[in-house]
Amino acid sequence: MQQNNIDADVVVVGGGPVGLTLALLLADEGARVSVIEPMTAPGDLPRAISIADESFRILERLGLADDLKAESYLDTGARYFGLGDRLLAQSKPVPSRTGHPAKSQFDQPVLEQLLWDRAVEHPDIDFRTGQRAVAITQDGTTVTVTTRSEDGVTSTVVGSWLAGADGGRSFTRDALGVPLVGSTQEERWVVVDLLNTTREKEPYAEFHGNGDRPYVYVPGIKGRLRLEFMMLPGDDAEEITRPDKIRELVLPFHPQVTPEDIRRAVVYVAHRRLAKTYRAGRAFLVGDAGHLMPPFSGQGLNAGLRDASNLAWKLRAALDGVGTDRLLDSYESERRTHAKKMVRISHITGSIVMARGVAAAARDVVFSVARLFPPVHAYLSSMRFITPPDYSKGVAVDPAREVDSRFAEAVGKAMSQPTVETAEGTTSPLDAHLGTGWAILELGPTGTGQVARDPFWNGVPRVRLLPRGHHRGPQEAGPSDLTDLTGAFVDPARPLGVPHVVVVRPDRYVAAVFTAADEARVVAALRTYVDLSRSVDRSRRKENR
Repeated sequence: MQQNNIDADVVVVGGGPVGLTLALLLADEGARVSVIEPMTAPGDLPRAISIADESFRILERLGLADDLKAESYLDTGARYFGLGDRLLAQSKPVPSRTGHPAKSQFDQPVLEQLLWDRAVEHPDIDFRTGQRAVAITQDGTTVTVTTRSEDGVTSTVVGSWLAGADGGRSFTRDALGVPLVGSTQEERWVVVDLLNTTREKEPYAEFHGNGDRPYVYVPGIKGRLRLEFMMLPGDDAEEITRPDKIRELVLPFHPQVTPEDIRRAVVYVAHRRLAKTYRAGRAFLVGDAGHLMPPFSGQGLNAGLRDASNLAWKLRAALDGVGTDRLLDSYESERRTHAKKMVRISHITGSIVMARGVAAAARDVVFSVARLFPPVHAYLSSMRFITPPDYSKGVAVDPAREVDSRFAEAVGKAMSQPTVETAEGTTSPLDAHLGTGWAILELGPTGTGQVARDPFWNGVPRVRLLPRGHHRGPQEAGPSDLTDLTGAFVDPARPLGVPHVVVVRPDRYVAAVFTAADEARVVAALRTYVDLSRSVDRSRRKENR
């Protein structure tokens, strides 16, 4: 039986957290999105457990961050134990600049339910649950996805673009002929998620490299607890996941455990693999469809949400006719590069935890010696080895020499988000004043007129940031004037000599910083990716559907 075609701007294969985040980001900007998902309800099993500040920032745009925070253990760190359960190191991320906790423990089923509910209600999302993609073809202008339901009904969805968010065993990736490169670690782990634990918890994930059976202890709120045990040579996956064996493993952590307290007990093998390319024609890979990494640094889902945020605004620009093909290519150059780094860091972290025998003893010596060198110890204790994305070689423009060094270093990085205050005394995070697209921040001496004068910026919202204590004269007060209460951008103790402009991308990364003398060069460079001077009437686009 064949049903009628359903047209969409973007077809998303996979309705997990990454696919739904991408779909919602696009739909909130007026794109019509079809989501194809085999399940008929959101996932109820805990998988990912660590969430980064940038992920909360992305979810804030969808109005979901506060609800997820209410179910999360916020602002957590990590402790590493060696032989004899001796504490080797304690680390916490450097304080976040984004306005959200740098690292937290969350419950994935809560996130999936929040995203699922919002997607079901969204008027611009055609959520095709109970449907599995079985074929993908594309030509120069469209992508066609054939789906099949459980009862054998087939249908097709034709879209301008496609995003494969269908996980590590991605059908999309296989259908596009994109191979995975990398390797699979030999070590297997037993993951056990528990409920109703009563042991007092501290805000730290614990990595116990005891040289015998290494394990990981990750506390959550409301009695939740994640335990991960390394499987030893000779362990049988079916045998070790028997209820009596699982009970034996978890009793030291949950003495009153009952069968109902065990949410999940599974064996997994940690992968270190990347899709060879993230783009094939009009199709893109996001999340685990593009990268598989060991869980030890908690970066898998966070990388996927960054993928969704990065791709969404670029597809939106392409749909609006203002984004170039070079802009779309930058998705791979920006995201695959960072994913590759996270795979390597996750592997190194896992190797430290999994060390046994002589390797474990050597590891403990290295950590002891590191304490004697403050720079090394500070690097480890602040978790600076988990490096945030740097898109300075992507959709960004190198700063000129006259740009203040404080802002030159920000190009390609996530924009800091201070608390700001309006002229009426209302305070809020800066993101709340920037809209959902490109934005300009004007910094420095007032009364000099606009620095960004090229027609290229005509449709871009502007915000002028003023230092704390600055007195607004009647002639200079404006609706876009905000006081930077934290000094992240304008510090009264370090005033700028000349006005600066900070160009902020829709994903809240800094694309450029310039002064008046360098505006033309910046405009020329950005125009190769996107033409901001072209206005887009999305209301008319909707009327013509």
